[in-house]
Amino acid sequence: MLKIVILTAGLGERLRPLTYLVPKPYLPLRNKLIIEELLDWVTNQGLAYDDIIVVTAYMADKITSILSNVMRNVKFVVADQLLGTAGQLWYVRNLVDQDDDVIVVNGDVLTDISLSKALDFHKSNNAEVTIVSIRYRLTARYGVLDIGPNGEFKGWLEKPVITLPIVTGIYILKGFIIKALKREKLDMNRYIEGLQSVGRKIMVYVADGKYVDLGVPQDYLSALI
Repeated sequence: MLKIVILTAGLGERLRPLTYLVPKPYLPLRNKLIIEELLDWVTNQGLAYDDIIVVTAYMADKITSILSNVMRNVKFVVADQLLGTAGQLWYVRNLVDQDDDVIVVNGDVLTDISLSKALDFHKSNNAEVTIVSIRYRLTARYGVLDIGPNGEFKGWLEKPVITLPIVTGIYILKGFIIKALKREKLDMNRYIEGLQSVGRKIMVYVADGKYVDLGVPQDYLSALI
C-alpha cells in the first residue's frame, strides 16, 4: 500500500518571529494554511493511498486541538523530541508496513510536481529510496570566462544559465527502510548517504515544474502575493 507522511515538526527558525506564534506549516498562505495547500496538492494527485500521516512536535497541542477535527482523514503523530528531517520518520515506523511505498514531504514545500509520475519512476526502477528533484535554473549575474590551463582566453559566456538538480524535500521510501530506523537525531542527507554506503538502491527522479521553499522568508512573502 501507499502511505503519505508530511513532516511538520521543525521550529521554523528562519521565519521567526512569525513562528513564535504558530509552527511554519500552519502559517497562512493566500486563503489557506500552508498545510492545507500541501494536503490539497497531495489529495489531487489521483493516488490510491490508505493513510496521510502528519508528524508534528512544536506546539503540537495547539495544532492537534485546532486541526484534528477539521482534518479528520489525517493521522497526527506527535514527536516528543526533535530528531531531524529523517529522524522524524522514527515516529511513524509502526504505522507503515514492510512493503509499503511511503511518500515523505517536508511541510514547507509548495510545488506542482506530479507525485504519481515520481511514484511510477520509483516502482519501475525497483528503488528502495527515490529522491524527488527539480531542475533549478540559475542565471549568473556576470559574464563568465572560459580559461585554458595556462591562463589563455578561450571564450566568453554572457550571464549563462546553469541548470542544477536540487533537493525538493520530497522522497519515496520503502516501508522496511523506515521501520529499520533507530531513535536518533538524523538529517535526511546523512540518512540517505548512509543507506547508499550499505548498498541500498537509491534513485533520483528529476521533474519539471514549480517549486518554492516556504521556509525562506523572501520566498514565503512572495508566495503570499
